[in-house]
Amino acid sequence: MSHGEHGQEKDPIILTSGRRIGKGLAIVVITLSVGAAILLPYFHDFYKNPPPVSQIPTTRPPTTGPPAEAGTTTIAILQGASTQGNPDFNPDDAQIPLGNKILWDNQDTIPHTATSGTDPNDTNKGKLFDTGIIIGGEKSKTIELSSAKEGDTINYFCTLHPYMIGKLTITKAGGSQTEGGATTGPSINILEGASTQGNRAFDPDPLTAKKGDEINVVNQDTIPHTITSGTKNSDPDKGKLFDTNIILGGESAKISLAKVDPGEYDYFCTVHEYMKGKLTVE
Repeated sequence: MSHGEHGQEKDPIILTSGRRIGKGLAIVVITLSVGAAILLPYFHDFYKNPPPVSQIPTTRPPTTGPPAEAGTTTIAILQGASTQGNPDFNPDDAQIPLGNKILWDNQDTIPHTATSGTDPNDTNKGKLFDTGIIIGGEKSKTIELSSAKEGDTINYFCTLHPYMIGKLTITKAGGSQTEGGATTGPSINILEGASTQGNRAFDPDPLTAKKGDEINVVNQDTIPHTITSGTKNSDPDKGKLFDTNIILGGESAKISLAKVDPGEYDYFCTVHEYMKGKLTVE
């Protein structure tokens, strides 16, 4: 209890009261109740469909080595292939024209092999071919199947991860392409995560090919892309030389250079204009 200036006792000042506290609590309870009444009917939808998060750009090792030459089929070892159950080789059942050379492009971050045979216990393991260790981001040496005949099927696997298996089917020399994704010319891979601006979009970039080649384009991403000649959607010459149209995630398309004269050409993705690449035709 305080004292006045004349020494008289003064009653304490009451800043609030029980009634005021009760009113405040009532307001809080009513506000929470109204909020709950609004949110509860939609809680299941909020839980089932959380708000999107920004994708963290992934870093893929640059692929080294020269581009594939005409008459060479390129098979991609996909990023994440070492995780059992993930896609591993693309194409998984490659159609190889008789006489074609083959190379494997390791787009993963860890080493792999491509070794003929079915598993490590196969007594004929590696007798037809064996790339040896292919470091992440590098390409194998080219493999020639000199003893193969049209119609042969050859199984192969990764000796480091034996659950990674693939198959080669030998087709007619110079024949038309089948739905296996193999090609008699070079390949362009649209990389996983390419839609995130700043990530690498195409591999190899730049690509060198020859007039008359047929380029195999493999979309390794999970969303649609295109490879379209030109620099942007407003380019008046957009798509006049080549245009894959929409390639869904995990699918492939072809680009014919039969009518494309030697020179250097720009291309881009019409869905994501910042995805740009260069093609040199010899």
